[in-house]
Amino acid sequence: MTISMPGEFQRRYLAAMLHGSGRDADRVVEQALAQGINAPHIYLDIFQPTAYEIGQLWQVNRISIAQEHLATAIIERQMGELHPYFRPRMRRQRRIVLGCAPDEWHRVGIRMVADFFEAEGWEVIYLGAAVPIPAFVDAIKIAQPDLVGVSAAMVFHLPHVTHLVRALHAADLDGIPLMVGGLPFVRQPGLHRALNIHLSAPNAAAAVAAANHAFPVPIRVPSTPHSNAALHAVQALRRQIIDRATTLALQQHDETQSLGAQAPTIIAAGYEFVTRTLEAALAPGQPELLDEQIRWGNERQLYDGVMPEHVLHRLEIYDAVIRELLPAEVVEIVTVYTERMIALQRSLIGNITAST
Repeated sequence: MTISMPGEFQRRYLAAMLHGSGRDADRVVEQALAQGINAPHIYLDIFQPTAYEIGQLWQVNRISIAQEHLATAIIERQMGELHPYFRPRMRRQRRIVLGCAPDEWHRVGIRMVADFFEAEGWEVIYLGAAVPIPAFVDAIKIAQPDLVGVSAAMVFHLPHVTHLVRALHAADLDGIPLMVGGLPFVRQPGLHRALNIHLSAPNAAAAVAAANHAFPVPIRVPSTPHSNAALHAVQALRRQIIDRATTLALQQHDETQSLGAQAPTIIAAGYEFVTRTLEAALAPGQPELLDEQIRWGNERQLYDGVMPEHVLHRLEIYDAVIRELLPAEVVEIVTVYTERMIALQRSLIGNITAST
């Protein structure tokens, strides 16, 4: 079977859009999912660049406004179908208000941002396209969010963003950090500072990473009673857990291609380490024993060419496999430990990002 890379999917997806074929676009997304490209990567590697290219083709009069509207409608429909993949696994007790600048009708980007924030456990108040400044200010007054996100896809809408900054200052709301995004800010990374805005990000994943770094959530793990049954269940299914997780991780071709022929061995060894570490923590019923081992594992994995972001994704796969294979009566106990590993990995990634 020939494996397609995200770039190939994106080219086929763009072609489907230019032909106005929602069915062809659906097939591209279905094939991408079948080959292990997850929903966030479909957003970032297929939907976002396609939306940018469609917008640019419209600006230079290569496609009609009807074609641009049809493409946007197809992307938004497919985002709605993929939304269940963004269900949160934790609650951050953080709130964000998101909307497009006045007269800005390109809402695909801000909708992507909303889905990514929901997946990270933020409470999202999504205002949609072309939000008038008074309505934006009123929504912020009512919600009292931790962060406000504004999208401006067209450069001639930047004055609206400046007017919003002034309106927030006039309403004594300028203490709430403001994040902006959109093509002008992607092309000019320092533009947000010139507009006296706190944060900017080139895509939804980067926006969430910047926000989570600005508003870190301490790792809180409920006390868990020791369970011999949970330990014995993991030990009994050790090989099935490792093999299943390895199989799923190997489907993430963008994360494994750099490992070459050694990918199965390296990934299986990583899951062997995680499973042994889990058993060592389950035996005395002390989740905190995981922390130092996960930190050490990150340092070791770098020598094998495994990035921290890939470790996080593999831990998420491992958590899903635990939920799939373990008996229902012990899953709740064991997932306290796997969720701790995931939370710690996210924290480590945040620290790396902050130091670079």
